[in-house]
Amino acid sequence: MDDHGPHQPSSRGWRARLALAVALPVLVVGLGLAQAGPVRGDALDDALAEQKALAAQLAKQQQALDALIAQQGSLSSEIAATTASLAKNTASLANITTQIQKITIAVATAQRSLLQLNSAVEALDKEISRLTAQQEAKARDLADRRDILAARIREAYIADATPPLWILFSGQSFTDILLDIAGFNALGTADVALAQGISRDAARIAAIAEQVRKNRVETARLRAAAARQKAALDQQVAALNAAKERLAAAIAAQKKMLAEQKSAMARVQRSKAKLAAAVAALKSQEAQVKATIDRLLGENYNSGIPTNYAGGWTWPILREVSGFVKPKNSFRPYISQKYGCVSWKVYPRRAGCPSSAPYFHNGVDIAAAAGTPIYAAASGKVVLAGICSYCVVWKGMRSLAWVWIAHSKSLVSFYMHIGDGQVASQPRWRVSVGDIVTAGQLIAFVGTTGNVTGAHLHLGLLYKGQYACIQRYLPQGACPAN
Repeated sequence: MDDHGPHQPSSRGWRARLALAVALPVLVVGLGLAQAGPVRGDALDDALAEQKALAAQLAKQQQALDALIAQQGSLSSEIAATTASLAKNTASLANITTQIQKITIAVATAQRSLLQLNSAVEALDKEISRLTAQQEAKARDLADRRDILAARIREAYIADATPPLWILFSGQSFTDILLDIAGFNALGTADVALAQGISRDAARIAAIAEQVRKNRVETARLRAAAARQKAALDQQVAALNAAKERLAAAIAAQKKMLAEQKSAMARVQRSKAKLAAAVAALKSQEAQVKATIDRLLGENYNSGIPTNYAGGWTWPILREVSGFVKPKNSFRPYISQKYGCVSWKVYPRRAGCPSSAPYFHNGVDIAAAAGTPIYAAASGKVVLAGICSYCVVWKGMRSLAWVWIAHSKSLVSFYMHIGDGQVASQPRWRVSVGDIVTAGQLIAFVGTTGNVTGAHLHLGLLYKGQYACIQRYLPQGACPAN
């Protein structure tokens, strides 16, 4: 034929192709690939779904960790506030005790949550390892099938004197190669299907491998974050334990002082003669005080004392909403004796008090360190300031020092056992008779003058000539039932 006619394959090429067509069925059976096929798609899909499910569980654990981090942030603030309250004594011991109990419960909850999180992360890590092993096995199976298919193609092309398979692989995919085979080989269709299955499996396995990688990264990140939270929680536990120790010491000091006061009072009560004299003197003193105040109010009727008081009130010992504020290097003030009916025999009996507490205490006692500042509970005019000349004191006691402030013509507050300046830690009162003071103004300091068993302020109120509960007027104050 001339050069422009159709190309005819050589007889050698045709015979080689025919030989290949005859030999390949034997080759297929001999290599054991007649039954070979891709890994079932649903098995690989299931593996990928399992890895994605693990990713969802990891995301859920991240949410739990975020909640724990937020909780620990709140805990840190609460522990810091409680520690500051203990250091500065800006809250009552009862309130701090309650707060520490709440924090202790919250810390225990955080510890349990962290343990659960760590356990969950460990379980997820083991599951990832198990599924990773399955994925690696599937990848090895895929590689084996690729090798076998490559061997089949290589044998077929060798029979046709075609260049080595690695040359074709450098520019063609499995599918392209098998499509080329299909042009002259009846077995090409089956081989193409096999290659397509391998290609699909390879894509699935690659997706699984990528999801495994992401899960591994997320697990490692969660574990590191949990470790950081564990370290932070350990610090919180240490701070909480330190706060508990300080609280225990403060409570012990307060109990010791209260016990000393009660012991001193008990000694007085054991002496019937002293007790009777003390009660009689107190009754006489109360009567004389009332008469004195009535006289002073009359003398000052038109001298700046209003008919009715309309101003504000404040605690005379520095106090916040949460409790008394503790002076530096001292104990926190506290109410050591309530106003009203009590069981201590040093006070006069009063009709209307129950048999269990038949004696009447005409004010509220606030135990505080000597020298603690005392402020006016309300605005008014000072009508008494100094030493009580007619108040009877026990042997060895100093004369009673006090301040009385008239807030209206029927409302007068009094502050007893204040410092008299004779003891360095108990400065003298800071106001004089006739001074106009405002609520919260410094007027005196806590002392141990008069009949006392320890430093404290005896705070009271006369309303229309009768003793009344001053706590009714003070911020967050509450009067006892009787």
